[in-house]
Amino acid sequence: MRVLKTSVILFTILAAVAAFAWQAGDRVLGQWSDGYWYPACVAGIEGTGYSVAFDDGDTALLPAAGIKRLNWSAGTKVQCNWRYGGVYYSGTITEMDGESIHILYDDGDREYGTISMCRSR
Repeated sequence: MRVLKTSVILFTILAAVAAFAWQAGDRVLGQWSDGYWYPACVAGIEGTGYSVAFDDGDTALLPAAGIKRLNWSAGTKVQCNWRYGGVYYSGTITEMDGESIHILYDDGDREYGTISMCRSR
C-alpha cells in the first residue's frame, strides 16, 4: 500500500511540473479546434492552462496537452498555406533557418516562406 501512495504522490508532482513547463514568450505549437498544430507563442499561464497567441492573430486558452515543442526541421511533413491563398497543401520542409523555411510540396511545387504559413498533424 505504501508503494501505491508513493507512486500517486510522485505522479501528482510530475503532472504539476509538466503542466507548468511553458513560460510566457515560449515558441510552441498549439492545437487548434480543427485538430491541427499551428505555430504560436505562450502569452501566459491561466489557471491550469496556457493563454497562447497563434501566428495568424487568433488566441486561445489551451490545456498543457494542447501545447508542444515547436520541433519542425528539414524533413518534417507539414501542410502549408500556398502563397497565403487560404488553401493548405501537403509538403515537406527541405530547409529551415530560424523561422524561414523552404517547402517542397507533394505535387512538386516549391515555396519559400515562414513557419507561420504551416500546420502539422
